[in-house]
Amino acid sequence: MNLCIGHQPLTKAETALLTTLHWAVLIASGTMIAWITRDTLAGNAFLANPSYRRFQLWVCILFQVDIIVEWLFAPKKWHFIVRHLFFILVSIPYLNIVEVAGIHPSSQALYLLSIVPMIRAAFVFAMITGALTSSRVMSTFYVYLIWLCASVFFAGLMFYEGEHYINPQVDTLWTALWWAAMSMSTAGCYIDPVTTTGNVMEVILSAEGMMLIPVFTVYITRAVIGPQSTDTDTSTQQS
Repeated sequence: MNLCIGHQPLTKAETALLTTLHWAVLIASGTMIAWITRDTLAGNAFLANPSYRRFQLWVCILFQVDIIVEWLFAPKKWHFIVRHLFFILVSIPYLNIVEVAGIHPSSQALYLLSIVPMIRAAFVFAMITGALTSSRVMSTFYVYLIWLCASVFFAGLMFYEGEHYINPQVDTLWTALWWAAMSMSTAGCYIDPVTTTGNVMEVILSAEGMMLIPVFTVYITRAVIGPQSTDTDTSTQQS
């Protein structure tokens, strides 16, 4: 797998280092996802668990190390910071900062803070999957597909956490995931949010769906028509 930063190819040693960091990020984040999902379904308050908060701190530190290494390899330092500003922000251990500062946000806000670091993990996983694909068109398609699935899962998890105690329509995690998927498709769902968090997430998912779904159509079309066009051009030239 050949990685590049800022369109500059990396050496084998640099590629190996970045790949190792990326996989470490994925493994740590996968553990966080499993931890949160298990405790959410069991009704356990994982946010009150000191072990979980310490683990998330170390995961965020790992994210920061990954960012610093990528920044050191980048030929244009400021350009790298601007391009990756969003992922730098989601790598900050907000949950631990809130705890040290003695701030007491709402339970929904705390839950959001606990999921924020996973956004970067989803992005890294999408990048690695794309890099393993030889076709550039399909590589970009896989990146968008993984991002879409991650958005549905995290939104469904947050919706379930915020609504299942007070909304009789949200009885299982699968119901919440169905709501998230239908909201992103902009088709609408029979489940009506009753919390402010649910209503806000419904708007965000709809907006994200309107941006991402047309992209899928474009890349599928290019993936199917592209090779056919190439074959047609080759046949024409041979004639």
